[in-house]
Amino acid sequence: MNGNWLLPLAALLPMALSPLVWQMGKKRQQNSLWGLCAVCGLETLLVLCIAVPGFGGAELSFALPGFCGQGLAMRADGFRSLYAMVACIMWLVSGIFSRDYLAHEHAVPRYCFFTLITLGAVVGMFLCDSIFSIFIFFEIMSLASYPWVAHEEDRAAMRAGETYLYIAVIGGLTMLMGIFLLPRGMAAAPLAELPALAAGKSLWLPAVLMLVGFGAKAGAFPLHIWLPKAHPVAPAPASALLSGLLTKAGVFGMLILSTLVMREVSGFGDLLFRLGVITMLLGAVLAIFSQNLKRTLACSSLSQIGFIMIGAGLCNLLGEHNGLALYGTVGHMVNHSLFKLVLFLCAGVVAMNTHRLELKDVQGYGRNKPFLHICFLLGAAGIAGFPGLSGFLSKSLLHEGIVELIAHLAEHGHETGVYKVSEWLFLIAGGMTLCYMLKLYLCLFWMKNKTHQPEYDKKGSYLSLPARFALGFAAALIPVIGILPGQTMSRFGEVSRSFLQGGAPAHLPIAYFSFENLKGAAISLLIGACLFGLVLLARKLELRKKLNIRFDLEDMVYRPLLAGIIAVGGIFAALCDKLMDRLTALLRSTGGLTAQAMDSAVDHAAALAGRTLFSPVHKVEEVPVGNRFTFTLGTWLDNAAKVFRGGKESEHSFVTRLAALWEEWTARWRQLARTVSYGLVLFCLGLLCTLAYLLW
Repeated sequence: MNGNWLLPLAALLPMALSPLVWQMGKKRQQNSLWGLCAVCGLETLLVLCIAVPGFGGAELSFALPGFCGQGLAMRADGFRSLYAMVACIMWLVSGIFSRDYLAHEHAVPRYCFFTLITLGAVVGMFLCDSIFSIFIFFEIMSLASYPWVAHEEDRAAMRAGETYLYIAVIGGLTMLMGIFLLPRGMAAAPLAELPALAAGKSLWLPAVLMLVGFGAKAGAFPLHIWLPKAHPVAPAPASALLSGLLTKAGVFGMLILSTLVMREVSGFGDLLFRLGVITMLLGAVLAIFSQNLKRTLACSSLSQIGFIMIGAGLCNLLGEHNGLALYGTVGHMVNHSLFKLVLFLCAGVVAMNTHRLELKDVQGYGRNKPFLHICFLLGAAGIAGFPGLSGFLSKSLLHEGIVELIAHLAEHGHETGVYKVSEWLFLIAGGMTLCYMLKLYLCLFWMKNKTHQPEYDKKGSYLSLPARFALGFAAALIPVIGILPGQTMSRFGEVSRSFLQGGAPAHLPIAYFSFENLKGAAISLLIGACLFGLVLLARKLELRKKLNIRFDLEDMVYRPLLAGIIAVGGIFAALCDKLMDRLTALLRSTGGLTAQAMDSAVDHAAALAGRTLFSPVHKVEEVPVGNRFTFTLGTWLDNAAKVFRGGKESEHSFVTRLAALWEEWTARWRQLARTVSYGLVLFCLGLLCTLAYLLW
């Protein structure tokens, strides 16, 4: 273990304290929420100690060789410190708000426990310095966040949790397969060395497999199906973290693939760009047609992830000229985290006071609530890209990146048609963002609800002072960043350049409020106003009911496809099973006959060999009396005695005597061997031999 111990402590501290926070809520659930806020505050201070040197250019590092066979590597540079800090601030704001939202909910200690586990995993993942280390924390984060989705434990929550878990597990296993296919040592190498290690190698297969894993967590098309289902059923503070932070974990991996692993492969950047365009448009369309408050915000997250994916693709396609695209990508990541923190917490205020989320049920709730009105308006206008707010800055930089790519391709004589169409789709998607956010804003704060209006207009506090402070702080950051782009947005991009190995913008300082940028924002907002007019017309004509439009990719495509694969696989397995049974029976029958034939052949061969090759040269003749020794010796003695007697035969044959003597001694020896005396004799002989050896 070597390096700065603050880095692993930042990941392990929330995890280590999570059982204590759970135990605090055994007697009174609110105690767990106090513990959650305390740990989040402590973690924020700890990460701040790590981030300050990172923002100043000093990089802290930590290494634990041999961990899980590959080692654990962590490093805190500008970008990683930035997003670790964003995560801590979001967790702290969400934790403070949770004291109001979960005041009367069930399983609060469990919620706090897994919230802290997820916090440690997210911070650890952003501070990692190798693909293998990222994978470890990525999987902990995916599994620990599942209880958020299934928190309510009703039918909708369990089904959404099932979908979330399926996508998380499939994405994780696919990513692990991609890591296994990387060249030796690349998965454990520092991230800064990946471009050199990847140079000249074909890494399309592992890169695409890892993209599936990261894209599943980001909510990118076509693995976005968990996102619109998970947010409506999860608690609002958890939805803010799912949308604002956990999706950025997937984007973090995409940026590593785009700018480091596949840096020299423009085709990979083009793939990310096109997937981003599809995700951007699909999310916006789904948000326009959604009639649920949190589902609309979830589909909005899907669309904004598409914007960020376009930026990640541009960082690859523009090569060393990717300065504006890089600044815009990092800036929109931070902005989207901030927007969804504010918007989902505002949705949480509505949900915990009305216990409803359908727009027809909650319309008019925000009337006469100026604080909620201002916070929601800042989040909605910011994400729509109004000048003076932070969303305008990052979207303008991404738009400039597309324009710069078109000019770069035209300069080198390449086809630009696809990217010119993509530029207009980018502006249209920006207009669609205004359309669905305007729908929510007017519904909540200007329309009247005939059924529940007296209930909504009643006096009394709908939010505690600490929760107001947390929500107001997050909302106030949106205009602060928008008014001070040089000190905020440019700084975010500058500290991220070293990690992403990107180029600097051609012209510094960046002219955020240039005529071209204002013109692009005006076009988007004008498109959004026109689309909203069409939506109102469609609503007036009740086209949605007449057309009965309902499209669920999971129910209509993925689940039937999975069921078909399982059915086909079952049929194939059954056929293989029957085939193996038949093959086994055939082998048994033919094998039995073959074994019998071989056994007979071996017996005959052995008999033949015994009669020919291995037959004895002389047949051993049996002796008539005694054994061969006594018979031979007795015969020799009889012949000797005959010589001494002058050729006369003796009356008593030595052969008979020796045979009888041998038989007598053999019987006595057997009798002695069966007694204890025999053992004692052997013992004495052994003792004598031992003494003789020692005396010698």
